[in-house]
Amino acid sequence: MEEGNQGSEIERLKAELAALQQKLEERERSEAALRTENEALRTLFRQLPVAVWATDHEGNVTMGNPEADRLLGVPETAPTAPPVEEWGEGAIYLHADKNTPYSLEELPHTRALRGESVRTAELFFRNGNVPDGVWLEVHAAPLRDASGKQTGAVSVFIDSEARKNFEEEVALRNKELVASESEKSELIARLRMAVQELSTPILTLWEDVLALPVIGVVDSRRSAEMMERLLDEIVRSQSRFVIIDLTGVEVIDTSTADHFMKLVKAVGLIGARCVLTGIRPAVAQTLVDLDVNFGQLETLRNLKHGLRYCLRWLDAEDTGQNAVSEGEARRARWS
Repeated sequence: MEEGNQGSEIERLKAELAALQQKLEERERSEAALRTENEALRTLFRQLPVAVWATDHEGNVTMGNPEADRLLGVPETAPTAPPVEEWGEGAIYLHADKNTPYSLEELPHTRALRGESVRTAELFFRNGNVPDGVWLEVHAAPLRDASGKQTGAVSVFIDSEARKNFEEEVALRNKELVASESEKSELIARLRMAVQELSTPILTLWEDVLALPVIGVVDSRRSAEMMERLLDEIVRSQSRFVIIDLTGVEVIDTSTADHFMKLVKAVGLIGARCVLTGIRPAVAQTLVDLDVNFGQLETLRNLKHGLRYCLRWLDAEDTGQNAVSEGEARRARWS
C-alpha cells in the first residue's frame, strides 16, 4: 500500500517537473523573442534618420541616437548627452526670424517636461561643435508610465536646413520678382505716358499759340486725356490760341464731333480760343451729312492759315485794339 502511494507521489512530482520545465522553456523563448525585439528596436533607433532624445523628469538624458549626437554636436567622446539645464551652455537657439533668441524655458523639450505637447517648432541651433548652425524642426511630448504619471519627455529633431534654404531662396526670388514686376510696371506706366504724349502731341507754334495735331480715332477715353493735357498746357503756358489740326483724321462721326465741341468749349472757359484746321473733304462731307454745326468756331484750310489767323488776332490785340472785326478776321484768313 505504501509502495503504491510512493509511486503516485513520484508521478505527481514528475508531472509538476514537466510543467515547470515547459514554463521555463516558454519563458526562455519569450525572453529570447524579447531580446530579439529589443535589439531590433535598438538597431532601428540607432539608424533612424531623425534625431531623438529622451530624458527623465529631471531633464537628464536617458536615451539618444547617433543622429541626435551628430545634429546637436555632442562629442563622440562624451559618455552621455548633457542634462537639459546645460543645453544652453555655449549654444544659441534662435526663433524662425533668426534674430530672436529662445530662452531655456521656451525650448520645446523644456515645455514637454512641463507636460506640454509641442508640434512643429522651428528653431536655428548653433554651438561650438556646429559653428555654422543648423535649422531644426522640433517635436516634443511628455513621457508617461502605465498609470499616466509623467516620467520624462522625448524630443524629435529633424534637419530642415535644405528646406529652409529652399524657402529662403524662393523668398529671395519672389522679392526679386516683385521688384522686377514693380520696375516693369513703372516702365509700362512711363511708356503709356509716352504713347499718350505721342498720340496727343501739344506743340508750341508761337508765343501764345499752341497746336494740337489729331491723328486717328478720338474716343471718349482719348478725348478725356486730350482735354486734360491741353487744358493743363494752356494754363501752364498762358497761351491765348489753340489750333486743333484735323489733317490726320480720316473718319469722323457725331460722337467724335461732339468730343471736339466739348474740347473747344472747355478751352473757351479758361480764356483761350480755338481754331480748327485741316478738315479733309471726305470728313467735311460727312459733317454736312450729319448736320454737325461748329457754330462760330473758325475753320481754316491748314495749319499755316491757322497760325497766320492767330498771329493777326494777337497783333491786333497787342497794338491796342480790343477786338478784330469779322471782316478783318476773314481777310486775315486768306491773306
